[in-house]
Amino acid sequence: MERAQLSAARHRKHWSLEEAAACLGVDKATLQRWEKGKSTPQAVNLRKLCEMYEMTAWELGLEEVHSVVTQNTTLADQGDDALASFRREDLTLRLLHIVWNWLPNNARYQMLQSLIMLELEDNSMNDEISRRNALRFLALVPIDMLGLSQFSAVFKSSYEDILKYCAAGITACWYLRKGKELVFADQAVSKYIPTLKAIVQAAPERQRKAAADLLAQCFLLKAPLAWNLTTTNGAILYAQQAEAYGVIAGSRLLQVAALRTTAATFCYANQWKQALQAAEKAKYWLELKEKSTPSQPAEEPIPQLVSSYVYAGLATYRAYSGRKEDALYALKKAHKAFFERPTNEQVPIWIDHNIGNLLINDGETCMHLGLYKEAIRSLEQINTQYAQDITISLTGRVNSLIKQVMAEVSRDDKPRDLQWCMDRWMQGINEAKALQSQQHFNEAIQTYTALRAAWPAEKRIKDLREYIVHW
Repeated sequence: MERAQLSAARHRKHWSLEEAAACLGVDKATLQRWEKGKSTPQAVNLRKLCEMYEMTAWELGLEEVHSVVTQNTTLADQGDDALASFRREDLTLRLLHIVWNWLPNNARYQMLQSLIMLELEDNSMNDEISRRNALRFLALVPIDMLGLSQFSAVFKSSYEDILKYCAAGITACWYLRKGKELVFADQAVSKYIPTLKAIVQAAPERQRKAAADLLAQCFLLKAPLAWNLTTTNGAILYAQQAEAYGVIAGSRLLQVAALRTTAATFCYANQWKQALQAAEKAKYWLELKEKSTPSQPAEEPIPQLVSSYVYAGLATYRAYSGRKEDALYALKKAHKAFFERPTNEQVPIWIDHNIGNLLINDGETCMHLGLYKEAIRSLEQINTQYAQDITISLTGRVNSLIKQVMAEVSRDDKPRDLQWCMDRWMQGINEAKALQSQQHFNEAIQTYTALRAAWPAEKRIKDLREYIVHW
């Protein structure tokens, strides 16, 4: 249904679609979809609309999301007494407040996740320990409060309660995965899956699609956890299940993300042909131009960060296959999409791409093309960026350290630096063990073999064997 109040507010300012969209930091087509009622602005954009037009959400005809934004600010608007002060300062309570106040008939759980992300990323008064504990608590709520189990479906609460608490818990698990909590995140999200599967099979369509969306997110998380903690074969199966549930959810974005993850899992399993096929399929769905119909409006455009994610992986797999020009073209598109994306672009938590991931794919692409100097330059940037950019995960930094050593060992344009390689290799394997990442531990062992081959008589290299001790 067309939102006449929203378009009228723009006309009162005597602004064109282009002018209003530029003020908001979105493209013209996005604003037009909001005005036509074909999509709904997320919380952060709703606030900008209200500020820009100097009107309330009710006056703009956006009452459908007004209550969602209000619930995220209720705590901050309360008085200055001791109770209100505690509520504002306790991150766990603020996160739970978002979930507790979620309307029962609102199945837009990705908006709920966006509100949690905003709270976490805007949070400045909590230290890292309290933040991590708040995330653990949120991840455990579906298990401890609703009784969800890894072994069977459990329905002690309504579908709505299960879905909203799982949506919040999945968000928390993604944040935990970006730190050192790989095992915790894996065990927690595994307990959501049986009950969500049962909802997909038995619930009405609206809840069935919402559960499928959350299941796809679960499996997108399980895939990288599997290649780090257990086996690459398990990771492949999880990524393929993510794609299947993305189809049920009717989300092209989830399908693209799942295919890109599938490509990565094949890569880690050294199945490069299958990796390239999955990446090319992800590119196809990314570039697919969908047309809207009266009964089915077109989806929101896929974020540019996702385009960068897809093309970065594609560059790596094309480079391995010897397609140099195609690889460099894809890498150029990955960088262009990443650095030219809007600064306020809204991207779900489960799009696992950042500057670190882009630089790793850049380095890998250069390595496969024999450009070892360029590979090291890209991978070394992650060391600098890691301390400054919270989006770079610890697993990404470990990955870069080990790959830097392999690139240095492989280069032939100048003498290889033994001490440089040893320092990075020791740091990489120690952090892989701290993470309990089987994948990076195995990669460190393979790199150690390359070190032995490069310096066969060097005692210091032989002495590095004492670091190869499994946790």
